[in-house]
Amino acid sequence: MIIGFVQTKGGTGKSTLAVNMAFSRSMGREFDSIALVELDSQGTLKSWWEEREEMGYDPGKVSFHHISSTQKEVFQQGIKSISDYNDLMVMDIPGESTGKLHTRFACAFCDLVIIPMRMSTNDESAFMNNLYPIIKEVIRAVPEKKGQFCVLPVFTHPRLNSRKCFDYFEDILPPQILCLQAVYPTRSVYENFNRKGLNLNEYAKLVESNKKFSQRVERAIEDIEKISKIIIKTGKGNHDII
Repeated sequence: MIIGFVQTKGGTGKSTLAVNMAFSRSMGREFDSIALVELDSQGTLKSWWEEREEMGYDPGKVSFHHISSTQKEVFQQGIKSISDYNDLMVMDIPGESTGKLHTRFACAFCDLVIIPMRMSTNDESAFMNNLYPIIKEVIRAVPEKKGQFCVLPVFTHPRLNSRKCFDYFEDILPPQILCLQAVYPTRSVYENFNRKGLNLNEYAKLVESNKKFSQRVERAIEDIEKISKIIIKTGKGNHDII
């Protein structure tokens, strides 16, 4: 299975989500080998992974791959090669204001495209003007791709009624786009867990002696596990490949 976190604008939580999906317990139980792939030339995840290696953290089932090339044939071949040797590939697609080469490829290549999106008119406008036209092109060329594009509501208030959030997106989204029945809340832990190459579960062990911090991390882990389970369920519903 190939999952891509795609959004043409930056700052929507794609990298954090990609990392924690790859290392989630749910994904680890479902898949024997998991590739975390970064296509961003800035290499934010690459630096994070190098810190992990320096600290000697166990990668478990997860391998990391950084493809910085903007040459279409080069990164396409690299991604296809990685997908051949892994049961799950989680792709972090960079935000792209022009060209959108990686975005177009991910929309066409991935089995499931997850679109992190806030409840805001700005995000709605950006999606309709920049990403949705690409999705329409892909579905027009390959009709069976319909149903493989899913919005994940992000940066929601932790106490927000999720049903209201889902209703909002179901009201504004085109019929080809689904809304995952899970949310990614705003939590300070998501900004701090990855220092020194940590993932959420490793960070939880680091702060387990601090009850306040520990509870915050456990809530974040619950967020990620719920999203992971919904993604697995959605993938099973759309494809016979999990």
